[in-house]
Formats: sequence, structure tokens, C-alpha cells
Amino acid sequence: MISNTHQTTEAALVTAIIMQAYRDLFARVSDTTTSLTTQTDQDQAIAFMTDDFGKWAQHRNHLCSLIGWDGDVLAARVRRMMLGGAFPDPNASANAAVLASHTDAVERVRARYIHLRTPRSHAA
Repeated sequence: MISNTHQTTEAALVTAIIMQAYRDLFARVSDTTTSLTTQTDQDQAIAFMTDDFGKWAQHRNHLCSLIGWDGDVLAARVRRMMLGGAFPDPNASANAAVLASHTDAVERVRARYIHLRTPRSHAA
């Protein structure tokens, strides 16, 4: 999806915003105030990257349109990954420890995605 061709400064900024949301999917979340990514941040990244409708989907689709991407296609691909499709390895030269860390992060974000998408039962 990402091209090596020259981007305008604005396109580079939009691409960086989308890529940061993708990276936030895998960030380790902590309850402490020293964490760079909170659970709310990660939940918003999940919504931004996967929602079919609503404010996050509209925002994603608008940003994607500015760089010639289809935001709905991006979301569908991320949803497929969340439901068991392969997440790309972090980089081609990743060592075993990096790959293991990536695998752990994928499992955490998949569990969180399922948790957010599962209707909660209301106790009577």
C-alpha cells in the first residue's frame, strides 16, 4: 500500500497519521500514567482502523482519500487480520525475539478487538 515515490509534505503527514494508528494497535498498554499508549488510545486506534461507520470510519476514509487510498478497503483488510488473517511481520530482517514480541502483540490486539465487538450481556 505504501509507495516509495515522492510524497508531498501533506501526504507524508496523512500517511504518518494512519501509520501511527496502525502502530497503536500493537502498543503495550499500561494502567500507569507513564505509558505512552493508554487503553483508550488503543481502543480508538482499533475503531479508526476497523469501523464500518461512524466518526472513526468517516475520519479514516477522509484521511485515506487525501492520499488516494480507499479507507473501506483498508478497514476490511485490518478486520480480516483481526479475525485471524496474517498480520505482516514487522520487518524482513526481524530476529526471533522481535517476531515473538509481534506475535504476542497480535494476540493482544485480536483479543481486545473481539472484546470491543462482543455485545455485553446485561444482568437483570
